[in-house]
Amino acid sequence: MTTNLADTPATWPVPRIGATVLTRVPGPVVYARIVAVLAAGLALVHVWVMVEFPHGPWVGAVLGAMVLLCLKCAHRAWGNPAALLELLAMSALMALAHTFMALGVHGHRHGGEGPVATAGSGAMLGIAAVELVLVMLCGIGVRLAANRSAAGTGR
Repeated sequence: MTTNLADTPATWPVPRIGATVLTRVPGPVVYARIVAVLAAGLALVHVWVMVEFPHGPWVGAVLGAMVLLCLKCAHRAWGNPAALLELLAMSALMALAHTFMALGVHGHRHGGEGPVATAGSGAMLGIAAVELVLVMLCGIGVRLAANRSAAGTGR
């Protein structure tokens, strides 16, 4: 016998912190705005990488385009939880790209030689990890929006 938890009434105990009862989860729009702010912050981290670890003109142009795309996705997600799916896909691709750059795939060794290369690779892996956290948060937001729209509560 299987039970679908979505069909059963919520009879679980209400979580409490001190005397405060936690009964409210942020709506999909509020959640999407939180994720959008995090994505915009990650775009600023990309700008830091562009400044801290000098690149050639072509790679700098590609990084600049990636920053603009990151800001575009964050802007779209600000008021539209459905746009979190686009942000999720972009963040997943960015995490893969940063991981490959850090590992030196196709001769790209981020940061040059010696200790600078190690710092650059560490920065790339750190950004890849944050991108994966953003992927997770976007997935939660997409699910939250789907649950709210199925329940007909919208916000």
